Amino acid sequence: MRFIRRLLGPKKKNEARKRVVDVERIDRYVRHAEGKDAYLSAYFEAMRNTGSNDNIFKQNRFFTLYQMASRVLAQGPAGDVAECGCWRGHSTYMVANLLKAGGWPGHFWVFDSFEGGLSDKTPKDRTGRGDTSPEATRNQKESFFSDYDAVKASLAPFPFVSLHKGWIPASFDVPGLAESRFALVHIDVDLYEPTRDSLEFFYPRMNPGGIIVIDDYGSALFPGSKTAVDEYLAKAKPAFFLESHLMGAVIVV
Repeated sequence: MRFIRRLLGPKKKNEARKRVVDVERIDRYVRHAEGKDAYLSAYFEAMRNTGSNDNIFKQNRFFTLYQMASRVLAQGPAGDVAECGCWRGHSTYMVANLLKAGGWPGHFWVFDSFEGGLSDKTPKDRTGRGDTSPEATRNQKESFFSDYDAVKASLAPFPFVSLHKGWIPASFDVPGLAESRFALVHIDVDLYEPTRDSLEFFYPRMNPGGIIVIDDYGSALFPGSKTAVDEYLAKAKPAFFLESHLMGAVIVV
């Protein structure tokens, strides 16, 4: 199947590579090659419409987010949705499209620096593989630049989505946000301080049963995300916490 071959890439003598991404063994990919998988269809539609990149690990993390958004849509709790860090809007589009199709009545708040890329690293981001050289740090920061107008245009089909440009937590100072309650929050800001600040702002505003998805938990390149989450959960004590094997985590409040 051409779709599966694109994921695997050209055959190589090193079969270890194929074992890592052998999607021919996964029913979801077989069904998608036949046009029968809702998640992968949504994922690739959002990727195309936002000009975003793709890899199998991102597909895994976004599937967690897709499932959590589906759960909120079907079962609640009630409340708004927020996303901290949208880059080109891939996950934003995917979630918004799902909510729109389900007739969801709430508001979707989205925060990103856009042209600012990543914020500066702190010592808690500079452990292990996160301790990058000045040049690598600059390249990493700039790789997350995105164009506010382009993202806004791609999200035009979703009038319930509002984009807020600036650094976290200053960008949270917008009318109505502090008074809102939330059902789902997606935190994808890579580094320690914005992850910590996002949790400190949104966790107390989650409705019971509300879900926080952490995209970068367990990333070797961005260890500060896990540090911020672990520190916060040591005092917050959520109802449920799940860590994915391939990065990412889910908190149920």
